[in-house]
Amino acid sequence: MSDAPDPMAAQMAQLLAGSDLDELREIVRRWVAEAPSEGVRRQYQELGGRLVELKAALSESPVQPTLAELEQALTMMLRLAASHPRT
Repeated sequence: MSDAPDPMAAQMAQLLAGSDLDELREIVRRWVAEAPSEGVRRQYQELGGRLVELKAALSESPVQPTLAELEQALTMMLRLAASHPRT
């Protein structure tokens, strides 16, 4: 298993670090509105909702994680999710 961050995790980390909560909500709203199918729309709603929750929790923390720490944590979360897919 590589130590390099997952490309999707790197993008999500950029969103978390570079957007405020309102901007992130707007990005998620656009993802959902532009989803190509109902299944993808549900996935975007779930993923986006979790990102917004994470951003809100991070906003309350006195010490913000670095971009590298966010990438590492999100990479681990994505790998865990991939190894235990929902049915």
